[in-house]
Amino acid sequence: MLMEIRGTRLYVDQRGPADAPALLYLHGGPGSGTYDFLAFQGDALAERLRLIAVDQRGVQHSDPLEGPVTEHDLIADYEAVREALRIDSWTILGHSYGGRLALRYAVTHPATVDQVIFENPAWDMELVTRTLLLAGRPLLRELGLDDGIEELLADNGPATAEMWTARTGLLARLADRRMEIYLGPSSRDLKLPADDLPDEIQNRAGRFAETIFRTPEFVESLLPLLAEMTQRALLIKGEHDPVTSPTEVARFQSDVADGTFRRFDGAGHFVHAEAAGDYTRLVTGFALRA
Repeated sequence: MLMEIRGTRLYVDQRGPADAPALLYLHGGPGSGTYDFLAFQGDALAERLRLIAVDQRGVQHSDPLEGPVTEHDLIADYEAVREALRIDSWTILGHSYGGRLALRYAVTHPATVDQVIFENPAWDMELVTRTLLLAGRPLLRELGLDDGIEELLADNGPATAEMWTARTGLLARLADRRMEIYLGPSSRDLKLPADDLPDEIQNRAGRFAETIFRTPEFVESLLPLLAEMTQRALLIKGEHDPVTSPTEVARFQSDVADGTFRRFDGAGHFVHAEAAGDYTRLVTGFALRA
């Protein structure tokens, strides 16, 4: 359904028993939307949880973006949705870029965020884009498309919008083969359902991304916030995920006071799709221990 939230209409999908523990899903991208996650996990997680999934403003089935947007705006939107649904507090689950938002949300709203689940999060954009380039380098070399990659890897930051554009732009040379670096070896034939959505819906992702990555918040390293978390936290990492760097994993393990790390062997960036059954059981069990 579409909900009037802070001057726009957000698409909010609710599933599961109204009296079950609430779990909010924060999608990645930037600009990916909730459609894919719900296709793989929506009904399964809703068997025992009250699942709420929100298309961020300007994304997918929410109203098209008008004006600026920041990460702080997105968190304010989530809080407004929570209040509108009369939920006192909830567990939050952030995938990829959504894991970045989840960390900000948890630290800034400890009274309304009970627990946090991160799936292959992007907390430091210099490290994330470096890890992506390293993952894509073998395929780029195989295709003869690696010109300039070593110069980009020589830049140790700090992250900037220009760095993001240059590094992700180089990976864009992979075109239809780019998905190969995001998936585990046994998942290479995985199809994401959102690819079949109308172009008008899919194209909203580009405008959202172009807007958000020009903001100072987007390139700020959030690694220092890990030590500020007061909630129980679970970090889910796919063995072949090209986004979350080893440094970020190590910082989670050393800095989060009540953190659990779970690696999914064989999976890549989309653990919720590549290992759907085990993922459902892990997330449900964690959320029910609130």
